Amino acid sequence: MQKEADTAGNKYTTWQMLRFVFGEVLHNRWILILNVVALTIITMLQFVIPQIEQFIIDSVIPKKDFSWLIGSTAVLLLTAVFLGLLNYFSVYYMGVLSQSAITELRNKLYHQIIQLDTHFFESSKTGDLMTRLTGDVSNLQNLISSNMLSIIGNFFTFIGVWAFIFYVNWQMALAVSLTFPFMFIIYRVFRGRIHTAFRAARRSQSDMSNQMQNTLTQIELIKSYASENLEEERFEENSNRNKRDLIQATHNMAIFSPLVDLVNYIGTAIILTLGAYFVIHDQLTVGQLVAYLSYVSLLQNPIRSLTSLLNQLQESLVSYGRIMDINQVKSSIVEDKGAINFPKISRGINLENVSFAYEKEETIHDITFSIPFGKTTALVGRSGSGKTTITKLIDRLYDLDNGSIKFDGLDIKKIKLRSLRENIAIVSQDTYIVDGTIKDNIIYGKQGASEEDIWRVAEMADIADFIHQQTKGMNTLVGERGVKLSGGQKQRISIARALLKDAPIVILDEATASLDNESEKNIQHALKALMKNRTSLVIAHRLSTIYNADQIIVMSQGRIVERGKHEQLLKQNGSYARLYNAQFK
Repeated sequence: MQKEADTAGNKYTTWQMLRFVFGEVLHNRWILILNVVALTIITMLQFVIPQIEQFIIDSVIPKKDFSWLIGSTAVLLLTAVFLGLLNYFSVYYMGVLSQSAITELRNKLYHQIIQLDTHFFESSKTGDLMTRLTGDVSNLQNLISSNMLSIIGNFFTFIGVWAFIFYVNWQMALAVSLTFPFMFIIYRVFRGRIHTAFRAARRSQSDMSNQMQNTLTQIELIKSYASENLEEERFEENSNRNKRDLIQATHNMAIFSPLVDLVNYIGTAIILTLGAYFVIHDQLTVGQLVAYLSYVSLLQNPIRSLTSLLNQLQESLVSYGRIMDINQVKSSIVEDKGAINFPKISRGINLENVSFAYEKEETIHDITFSIPFGKTTALVGRSGSGKTTITKLIDRLYDLDNGSIKFDGLDIKKIKLRSLRENIAIVSQDTYIVDGTIKDNIIYGKQGASEEDIWRVAEMADIADFIHQQTKGMNTLVGERGVKLSGGQKQRISIARALLKDAPIVILDEATASLDNESEKNIQHALKALMKNRTSLVIAHRLSTIYNADQIIVMSQGRIVERGKHEQLLKQNGSYARLYNAQFK
């Protein structure tokens, strides 16, 4: 993902970006059309104002006609007021349009990210994804603005005014036109520099966001190891790199803008010099010269705004590339077109010759076993033997490299993903708590559950007494990642969540790992009730929790080395017996 971020913008063109923004993101086209009309009228009014100024200077003042002066001034002020109203309309409604469009774009991007598979998140940085959802999307919003659309009006302004000043005085028009190529030369020189600088700044900003995210989510680790200084140094390094990148971008902009202004001043100086010459020789009136200067200013403004806009386009192009890189990522977990809902199983789950590798390093090697319906199957083995990987394969968080997983003979790839996961309840050794209330966490897998059912599963999970002790009861806030709860309390809430889900398949991955011995005993009846008449897969390091399993499968280095019941495996005096003796003797 970082590599993609580094090249973002290089493989995309400005035209692709504009077509995406104005073709696929904007939907309220009538507002866009009305805005273009308003900008066209604004352009016409800007053309009229210098004519009024010329009329006052050349006709009204020499005649000393105060009635005409008052009338002309009134027309000038009314034109200015109408111009201001049109500008208000343009800015406000384009703001509404851009905010709606960008909100929709951000929602679509969030949908795209959250639908991607587990592998994507394992290889991505959270801070970088947050930057793409916030900063990069906001950068595109700058394109959907009245300033962006004004380029249309500015184009017509440029053509119309340019033709008009040639009509008034072709010598001055030709002289000022000679400055225009310098504008585009300056732009061509600085375009690549500015683009590169902004791309580097966006990349370093992502690194900084990722550093902040890591710090905030690992604050207990940082505190316990007194590593605040280390984290401060890391953040300072990322922050300083971002500062250097932004300064480099600012440096290029600081050179670019004054150069453009210098060319504009040169154009103005040319007009003043030639204009004064023509006024002295009675080939031009003072009013015409003043109007001419106003028109040249109108001519320069489109060029100035165009060059400024082109810089914005470069920055937006970087963000567009980063967004498109995400949009083009395809999930490796793909639902078959003919996929059906999860079947009502009566026989169980079969794993046949299953193999799987993380990053080309094989973790599961040609495993075959069955998980009978209504029975409890336990997986045991040392850490890294592949037990948790099997649970992720059954939940289809990963796809197999070889072999098959079948539910009553139906291949896992023939089942709709949502339906599959709705029928599997997992209680993991890593307890996942959402930032909200206790109730929010219990009903997370079953929104709309009744209060009676919520309290029933809370009682079964041995968390009800704790909830009653809280002032706000079920509405007690748990804090981000459940920081206000102990490890055992978080685990019991997780078990209550699985109980409420009431899925036919239950996977317990070290479900009691965070509980003390007394708490573990208190919820064993809840776990038994959870697994009753269900297909259950239990992963346990504590072998005391799986004495009564219908079958125990012993794994080592991704392979099955033993299988049987507790007493049988002890008599074999193999791997299981060694694990058991290590814990109890």
